[in-house]
Amino acid sequence: MMFLLRTAFWLMIIILLLPTDDRQRSEVYGTAEAAVKDVTGFCDRNPEACAKGRDVFAVFMQKAEFGAQLLMDFINERTGGDDTGSWPVPGSEATAAPASWEMGASQDTLSPEDREEAWSGPDPAGT
Repeated sequence: MMFLLRTAFWLMIIILLLPTDDRQRSEVYGTAEAAVKDVTGFCDRNPEACAKGRDVFAVFMQKAEFGAQLLMDFINERTGGDDTGSWPVPGSEATAAPASWEMGASQDTLSPEDREEAWSGPDPAGT
């Protein structure tokens, strides 16, 4: 019920913000165009901020790759999979081998009772 109330609330807000005539529509489009131009020219006006942002993003990516490598090492330890070393660097010749699952033992764990058809209700034909 709360979901429906929240949805109705946000739909009302969106409807209230919609323009009603051509003049309002052109003002909304003009404002949106100005905002897009302002955002796209941000790095031209603030090169230091963009350089700092690129540095922060590079550190974030290094941490993400390190965390992913830790996770893969943990999974390989638990599953006994082969360790392929490090992650391949985009644009390099090295590629990681896909994970392999040993299928030596049977994976069939169903008992004969599990294989029986489940009850599906009374027979409509009456037999």
